[in-house]
Amino acid sequence: MGSLTPGDRAALLAAGSRVQFNDDDILVMQGDIGDVLYVLTGGMVKISVSAETGTDTMLAVRSRGDLIGEFAVLDGMPRSATVRAVGMVGAVRISAARFAAFTEAHPAALPAIARSLVAKVRSETERHAAERNWGARGRLAQVLYELASGYGEKSDGGEVVIPLPLTQMELGELAGVAVSTTERVLADFRREGIIATGYREVAIRDMACLGDTRFT
Repeated sequence: MGSLTPGDRAALLAAGSRVQFNDDDILVMQGDIGDVLYVLTGGMVKISVSAETGTDTMLAVRSRGDLIGEFAVLDGMPRSATVRAVGMVGAVRISAARFAAFTEAHPAALPAIARSLVAKVRSETERHAAERNWGARGRLAQVLYELASGYGEKSDGGEVVIPLPLTQMELGELAGVAVSTTERVLADFRREGIIATGYREVAIRDMACLGDTRFT
């Protein structure tokens, strides 16, 4: 949403209706038909995929300003993942027909939407490459770097705070790293002065170092 012009942003929000979700409510379900998408206006959601065994794997998180469910709306295929609310979540629900009308009336918004889609695909591709080529340290650094770059807020002390209530287990799931290894690597990052952690909060103290660590 931040890459749209004020006029296009207002028009997109006006194309739908405001809705609210409670903690653990489902916005979209894997396998369903994609007849609506959402613009997140507040809160955070988790995106996960269920295997035939019933095991859920968290793939990503999204927060204020992100589009949710646009892939299935655009290509007409079933939903590829499930999206659940983390705490209270505000959103604007837009039907496929209203979204199509918006893009026709506001063609200048299409490049911004396309860049958003490409960024998501690129991030997923980089994550898969990291799982094959990097160790746990590099994979966790990659996840923290992405979260800080996409959602981080600069504090008065110069740290970049990630305002997303993620547990160490969830960070490990995003990186494809076991929780025990996640705890050890995060402890190393703290000791090296790269990050500081609190209850469901991570502050990046050295973005440059974290960026270099991604490739180790």
